[in-house]
Amino acid sequence: MPPSNSSGESIQRISLKNREYAYIEDANRGVVLVEIGPKVLTLEAHLTMVSKSRMIELGTGNWCVVRNPVVRADGWVGLDEFGQARIAVGDREVRVGPQVFPLYPGEELEGDITPEYVLGIYEALRLRALTTFTDERAPGGPRRREAGDEWLVRGPGRYVPSAAVTVVSAEKARVLKETEYCVVLNPVERATGRIQEGRRKVISGPDVFFLEPGEALEGDVRRKHVLSEMQGLKLQALDDFAEPEEGGEPRLRKAGDTWIVRGPRTYVPNEKVVIHKEISALSLGQGEGLYVRDLRSGKVSLVQGPCQFMPEAHQELHEKRLSPDAEALLGLAPPPPAPPLAAVDGKEGKAPRPVPVMERVDRTRAIVLRIEDNTAVLINDFETNHARVEFGPAKVMLRPYEDVTVLDLSGSTPKRPRQLKVLMLRLGPDFATDLFEVATRDHARLRIKLSYKWQFDVEGDSEKDKSIFRVNDFIGYVCENLASRIRQVAAENDFETFHKNASVLIRRAIFGVDESGKARKDRLFSENQLRIIDIDIKDIAPVDDKTALKLREAIDTNIQIQLDASKQEAQAAAELKRIRSEEEKQLADISSHRKSEAERQSLIELQNRNNQLATISHAKVEAEAQLERARVESEEALARAEAEARASRIRTEAELERERKMSEMALERQKRMNDLEVERQARLAEVEAAQFRQRVEALGGGENFVKAVAAQAQAAVVGGLDKVVFLPSGSNLNLFDSMQGLLGPGGAPRPPTANGGAGGN
Repeated sequence: MPPSNSSGESIQRISLKNREYAYIEDANRGVVLVEIGPKVLTLEAHLTMVSKSRMIELGTGNWCVVRNPVVRADGWVGLDEFGQARIAVGDREVRVGPQVFPLYPGEELEGDITPEYVLGIYEALRLRALTTFTDERAPGGPRRREAGDEWLVRGPGRYVPSAAVTVVSAEKARVLKETEYCVVLNPVERATGRIQEGRRKVISGPDVFFLEPGEALEGDVRRKHVLSEMQGLKLQALDDFAEPEEGGEPRLRKAGDTWIVRGPRTYVPNEKVVIHKEISALSLGQGEGLYVRDLRSGKVSLVQGPCQFMPEAHQELHEKRLSPDAEALLGLAPPPPAPPLAAVDGKEGKAPRPVPVMERVDRTRAIVLRIEDNTAVLINDFETNHARVEFGPAKVMLRPYEDVTVLDLSGSTPKRPRQLKVLMLRLGPDFATDLFEVATRDHARLRIKLSYKWQFDVEGDSEKDKSIFRVNDFIGYVCENLASRIRQVAAENDFETFHKNASVLIRRAIFGVDESGKARKDRLFSENQLRIIDIDIKDIAPVDDKTALKLREAIDTNIQIQLDASKQEAQAAAELKRIRSEEEKQLADISSHRKSEAERQSLIELQNRNNQLATISHAKVEAEAQLERARVESEEALARAEAEARASRIRTEAELERERKMSEMALERQKRMNDLEVERQARLAEVEAAQFRQRVEALGGGENFVKAVAAQAQAAVVGGLDKVVFLPSGSNLNLFDSMQGLLGPGGAPRPPTANGGAGGN
């Protein structure tokens, strides 16, 4: 600031405007003073202006925080012995508008000027205590706040924090609908404000609440559990508590107890209950079941339908497992992958086909075996170490500890082991074809292809019939046993004998002989009650090519001999047949001639009888036709006369009706014309009356009207006028209206009266 006095450099003059202040340093005392405008300061040589600023202005609803505020006594700033303002170093002061103040040396503005917090009904502020103090504005009365404590100030209202408090954040209320609830962890006790670590609190809607500092939601807001009759909840107690029950005493629940809550109801758990899972009743139909494990004993039981099953708290569904082969055959698991094909003739081996992906199978559902007709299944119970046989057709539900026996059977031709895996054993009769080689006594090798017809002897008793499963691969066992017997018989005979008598020798080897030396008709394997009831020798061929060629030549020779003999026998039989046929033909001709004569005589008699009948029938038909024609013609004439009479009557009635309608319409039209004419005359009368009334009113009425009428009448008589117009004295004449009045209504002159005079009023 330039000095105001140019003559002396030691004196300065400073002007402070309104709401300005300046720091003045006094070099003699070593203090900084505050001067507040509006004023003009004269600074001597030992005074120096340090700075000049505008005062802090707080409007209504604004506040700020001043750090190191000045000390005030009775509203006045406290000064030390040197005249400088005392400050409380480290303290904070909240100043609320409206006010204007300067910052004394040492004071600092913390942050910016802030408008006061306006809290709605669903808003709150999270506060933290900077120092220990007593909160006078706490709900429920004064409360001591320790440094670091946090709490909420809820709306609605306005709030300005004190110096001992800082605002951490603004909070929004959480709104729970009627169908919602939530679980709050570490809830704050409202009376003391202390956090209850490790505890839980359930808040059920409809409600509006704030999360206190230190509280947290367990998960998200959840919907209340609306349970139907077929739904329930599995619960577990976290602590001991008494649960009220409908219509009974409260039930004590121990920590760790589990139980089921069933519908229909709406359930909200309390803070000492945790929900494990929702469960639904399973509908089991006829022939359906579930495997259920008791968690207390570990035992698995079978629940069969029809029923609605909801597990208890100590129960859970059990997944049943069978052997891998049984699961693959029942469709519960994909079949094992086939081994890769080996290389053949230098070609690369092919990879096995990929196993199709199966849908997930519910293994808790009871496994039901659909046993086909004429089959049997062996079921093993590993709980009782007992087995039973089930015969088809039937549906069998496996118990929890039961499994199904899988048979590994030989297959293909010649038979190879472990080619087929089956659950159901066919009881027969069925066929098994085998191909094997034998050697005769003279070392000729033959390849024999046989088909065995077999069946099992069963009695329908589950215990006795278990023997049919004693031999796992009964096909391989039977084929190998019978093949060995045939090899033994072949080794005892030379090629010619064995080949010539193969059928007899093979049957004797398979079926054996009775006491009389004849071959039996069947063979029973007592090991598994399998009975061979027949055999079919499909082929017997030498293995050696030379032997096969000689055998083929011998067979061709034998066939030719047989053909020649058969040809001679056929020729002799044909000649004998020809002779017999000629004799039979002659006898037949004689017999047919006799029969034809008799038939011809009968035909002549029938023709005569038919001619007579035809003549009689023709005459009868002609008479009936004439009679019918006369009847039809008379009925037609009668019907025509009736139709003409009806048509004449209809025309007459229609003409009468038309004339009646025309008369009614003419009368109606005349009536309407009369009504219209009456209405028109009435309206004309009303119009003339109104005009007359207006003329009378225009002439002023009374004596003036009578005089005017007399004068105009006299003038009319003298002048021969057809129309007289009455006008009041002093009125202006409207010629257009006057002409209309002279011409009369409609602009045409009135017709003369009956006595020949002019018509007028």
